[in-house]
Order: sequence, then structure tokens, then C-alpha cells
Amino acid sequence: MKKLNSTEKFYFNRIYFIILFVAWFLLPVGMNSLDLFNETSNPILFYGWNLPLKISQFFYSPILSVLFYSIYFVPLAAIFLLVSVFVKKISDKAIYLVSHIAIIFMIFCQTTAMVLSANTFRWFLELPIIIYISFFVTLLSLMGLSFVGINHLRKKNPLYAEYKELYLKSKQESKEKELQQKKTKIKTKLFITVIGSITIILVTFSAIILNRYQKMMIEAVSATGKTQAEQTASVYDSADGKNDKISAFFNEQKNTNTFSEYPYDRIDIIISNSSELIYLEQIDSSTVFPDYNVFAYTTGRPSKIDAEEKTISSILAKDYINRYQTGTYRTEPVINKKLGTFKYIYPVTLSRNAGQRLIGFSVVTYKEEVLMQPYFKTFVSVIAIVIFFLYISIVLTIILCDYIVNPLLFLRTSVSKTSNSLTSMMSGSANIQPDSLVFEDSVSTTDEIKDLSVEIGNMISIIRGIVPYISVSTLRNAEKETRKSSTRELCFLFTDIRGFTTLCEGMQPKEIVSILNHYLDIQTQIILKNGGDVDKFVGDEVMAFFAGPRREINACKAAIEIRSAMLAEQQHSISEGEPVISMGIGINTGKVVFGSVGSSNRMDFTSIGDTVNLAARLEGANKVYSSKAIISEAVYDKLQDMFVCRELDFIAVKGKNKPVRIYELLYPVNSAPESAIQIKTLFEKGLSCYRRKLWDKAEKFFGECWNRYRDKPSAVFLDRIAHFKITPPPNQWNGVFKMEVK
Repeated sequence: MKKLNSTEKFYFNRIYFIILFVAWFLLPVGMNSLDLFNETSNPILFYGWNLPLKISQFFYSPILSVLFYSIYFVPLAAIFLLVSVFVKKISDKAIYLVSHIAIIFMIFCQTTAMVLSANTFRWFLELPIIIYISFFVTLLSLMGLSFVGINHLRKKNPLYAEYKELYLKSKQESKEKELQQKKTKIKTKLFITVIGSITIILVTFSAIILNRYQKMMIEAVSATGKTQAEQTASVYDSADGKNDKISAFFNEQKNTNTFSEYPYDRIDIIISNSSELIYLEQIDSSTVFPDYNVFAYTTGRPSKIDAEEKTISSILAKDYINRYQTGTYRTEPVINKKLGTFKYIYPVTLSRNAGQRLIGFSVVTYKEEVLMQPYFKTFVSVIAIVIFFLYISIVLTIILCDYIVNPLLFLRTSVSKTSNSLTSMMSGSANIQPDSLVFEDSVSTTDEIKDLSVEIGNMISIIRGIVPYISVSTLRNAEKETRKSSTRELCFLFTDIRGFTTLCEGMQPKEIVSILNHYLDIQTQIILKNGGDVDKFVGDEVMAFFAGPRREINACKAAIEIRSAMLAEQQHSISEGEPVISMGIGINTGKVVFGSVGSSNRMDFTSIGDTVNLAARLEGANKVYSSKAIISEAVYDKLQDMFVCRELDFIAVKGKNKPVRIYELLYPVNSAPESAIQIKTLFEKGLSCYRRKLWDKAEKFFGECWNRYRDKPSAVFLDRIAHFKITPPPNQWNGVFKMEVK
């Protein structure tokens, strides 16, 4: 995707906010509360342009009515932004402030309308999707503008810009070296700690308040519901079940329920037509209850009441009596989540000489939506307040983090610049110049961070004074643990320049050193590029090592690239009429002792062991076979068929009795010519016959390889076969060739 330039961003941002403001002002932004007693009523939508007028019809609050008129700032902001597109003199700061204020008014009006109108969860389900879209787009825009403002303040500080550049550069370098680790920034830690603490406090406090408020509501309703159920049962008893008095009571309850603080849905009396006599005083665990299936009285509409609510089974009757006897009915309603109802139930009796005869039950039913309406409105208000304070906390915490942490970041920038200068000297990529070690004290605060900055500056001054008196090798290995050593798995690459002595005949020492450094630099760059490190230079010989899981592959890649580079140098020498040089390479892998070697006064950081010695011997073996790059069997086994290699011989190097199988590294598999495959095939066939003493067959394959490709290792074996034909090897000969030279 094409990245927008500054001019395109200028127009895009303004057009975006113009469209947002106009759309928000014309589209619906809210809805009135639902009529919980009339599910067929149609909600009324609020639009941005009529929000103050509509809100005042449903909610009377002079202060809010005035504040809601701030919504008319939104179209004015859209007009201002449209003018700014054509009038270049209007500053970005003014545009930012107008846009930010308009969005704050938008969020305030929509959130306040939501808090005032939302009276049940169903209200959110019936809210048009366009309102959610506009709300979240506005919220994201507000967050975006807030962070843009914070970022703008950061960029105004040149020290922060310098730190950011350094951070991005170090991050990229870490990726390239595959050394990047997951780190948590100090700002992130501080931000998570502060915001996490604030969130926990706000959520915990809100949960406690809401939970307590819910309990208080249920307790208040329970007291009312319990009293109403008891009163209904008492009226039935005093009327001795006579219809006229009971009906008059129910009509009175219908009229007074409208003005109740917690209006119930209905009151029912459900009785049984069973002739069995049950007295409250005589009920025990063995009492058998009948089904109560006569829906005698109700304040509701019987046609709209579910059939299951018009009867009480014997099992439920027993449970209700148990709640009555234990007093549970006073504090805990019977909750039906499926129907969304709270019920308060009390036994209906008739006073007789034998006691209180159980006739049925009085049931006071509340709709959960109606009952919990005050709680739900409080819940929405608390959530809105929590989100508001959390947002403000996030913005202020980011600013606080900048205030606290930025001095540390600026200090880190100054230290890093000095450290990079010193590292460049130690790595050899820069000349050792004490004047390059400059520490810039960029901390402007007057606290402990300033003290630390001063101390670091003093330390750098001391290092700058010591540097001229430290040797180059010591300085470049100073960061390593020179007093420690360990056993490590490493892959070693040895190179040696052939014909260098001839090339240097008649040259001045400076010219010799210049040419030598040229060839060594070519090899060093290739080794470092492939993840290796140069251990030491011995004349025209290079000793390098590779670590990591791909050490053998990387070493062989480096060897191939060195051969290609040397071939280019040979062609250049031929074109210039200069002596041609070649390169011998030996590679081996295994365990070595890696660390500091020397005395307490003079140390050298290197590797020692049989692995290193064999790599050096393999480099020298190229002279015997006229080959370019020889690897050990240990290396060959780790190459995963990524390179074309041919088995060269089974040899015992000088100073060692145990033979090793060696291979010549030819080409990477993906770029190997057909001739390399044929050389490998012919040579290995000849080698197989050679080891079985089938001299004629071996001579045939080696001869074909020599005649077709002038393969020099094949010529070596042809000479051996000619010798063995005259002087056969002993019967116990196993094909091992003993090298007498290094």
C-alpha cells in the first residue's frame, strides 16, 4: 500500500473528521428507555441534531439540558475544518484542538444519553447497530487524537527524537544478528503497574458498591413483597374467602401499584379444590400436599399469564411451606431465570377452631427487568464512570511515564553513543582515538538521575585518559571474560594463501602488508557475514570459528564464497599480468577448549584441541590432493544435503594414528553444474574400486574423470594406482593414506 505524503495526510485527516462530524450529527445516536410494562411499544430514536430537545422530554435536568446543547459545536467544527482545507493560514494546532473538543462533546452527549436511557439489558439489544458503530468510531478517534497529541509533544523534544532513532537502529541490528530477545520496556512496566493498580482499585470498588446496592434493593423489595403477600393472605382470611371483599382488595391494589417505588407485575391467589383438610400447625415431614390448580384471583390479565404459573404442584407447595416455616420467604424470593421473575409466596389460610386451614398461596410476582431497573441504571452509570476515569488514567499515566522515564532514556542515548564509539574501537571497525569517546550530559533534571549522569561522564573521562596506554589487542578483547575458559562445540575454518611468497618477491614491506591485508579483508568480511568470527591471523593464514546450530553450514557457505572471491581475484590478476594465487581451505567441527591462554601478565583469547589441529591439517591436505576445500566427516554429516561433496580419501594426518574420512566441498546443491555431479559420481566409483584393490577398474574411472574434466585429485589416485601395481599394499591394507607432512 502506498504511504501517504504530508500533503495527502493533511487533506485525509480533515476530510475524515468532516465526514465523521456530519454523519454523527445526522445519524441516530441514542434511544429512549424501554417501557418494561408494554413490550409492544416502539422506542424513539435520538439524532444528533435533536438530542437536546428529545432528552429534555424524557429527563428533566436543567444542567444536563444546557450541556447537551454543546452538541451543536460538532457541525461548527465540521465547517471550520472544511474552511481549513482552503485557508492555509489556519494552524494545525487550532485544527487539532477544535477536532479534539468536538469529539469530546460527541462522546459526552452519547454516553450521557446512554446512561440516562439504558434501563435494561434488552435496551442494548434493541439499539440500532449504526449507533454502536458511530460510538466506537468516535471513541477510537478520541484515543487516536490523544495519542497523536502525546506523540507530538514527544517529537518536539530533540533528545527524544535522537533516542527514538537510536532505539530503532539497535532494534534492527538485533534482528539482523538474530540476537533480539523479548524485553519489557521500563515505560511498559511502569504503565502496566500504575494502570493495573488503578484498574484493580476501580473494578474492586465498583463491584463492592454495585453488589451492596443490589443487596439493598433486593432487601427493600423483599420487605415490600413479603408484606404484600402476607397482607393478601390476611385479607382472604378476614373475608373468609368471600369474593366481593377480595375482589375489592385486588382492584385497590391495581390502582395503587402504579405509584409504588417497586411496582410488581401482579398478585395472584392460587387455591386447591381438594376436600382434604391441612392445618399449618399440624404440618410435618409426612404431610402430603395436593396440587393447587385453581387460579382464583389476580391483578393481571389471565390470558397473558403462562399456564404453568397458574398452578402450584404438590412438590412446590411443600417447598413453599418449608420456606414459610423457616422464615426464608422473608429475605429470599423465588427466582425464575427462564421467565425473569422474582416471586414472594405466603400460605393462604382460613381461621378455624382446629387451627389455620391451608387453602392455597398468595403470590406476588415482580419482573426482574422492572425490579432491577434502578440497579441497572446505576450499573451503567458506574461502568461509564469507571471507563472515563480509566481513560483519563491511561493518558495521564503515559504523560507521567514520559516525565519519569525520559531522563533515563536520554541518559541511555548518551551512554549508547559513547559505548558505540568504544565498541567500534574494540571491534576494529574504527581507529583508536580517545577524542572519539565523548559523553553528552543530556539530563536536565535535578535528581538522582542527574547524579548518575555526572558519574558516568566522570567514568568516560577516566577511560578516555587510559585508552592511549592500552595495547590494541588488549582493548579489542577487553569485553571478553579473559580469565575464564569452557568447552564448546565449534566449527573451525582454516585458510592459507598459495603462491603468496612468489607474489611478494621484489616488493617493499609496505606493499606486501597492503596486499596481504587486502586478501585477509576479503576473507574476514565473508566469514563475519556468515556468522563466523576470526580467531587469529598467522601470516597469510586465517583461523576462524563458527558457533550455533548451523555452524557447519555457515562455515561451508563461507568457504564457497571465499573460493568465488579468490576466483575473481585470480581473473583480475591474469588480466593485469600479475602472479596468480590460490587458496586452500580446511574445515572441521567438534569440541574445543575455548578461552584465555597465557600468563597472568599476557593473555591470548583462542581455542585449542584436536578439533582445531585437524582443521589445520585438512587445510594442508589440499596440497596433497590439489583440491580447494576439504571438510571432515563430522562436518559432512551436518550439511543436510545442502552442498555437493565428494568423498576424497581415508587418511591419517601427521601426528595422529586414528584415520579420518575426508570430503571435498564442491558446490551448493542449488547452483551445482552438471559437471560437478559427474565428477563426484566417477570419482567415488573409482575410490570404491581403489579400496577393494580393483586397480584396473579404479584406473578406468579416475582416468575418465581426468580426461574429461582434468580433475587433479583423480590424477593423484592414478599415480597411486600406478605405484600399487608395481608395489602392492599389504594384505591387511584398509585404504588409509598416511600423510607425512602438515
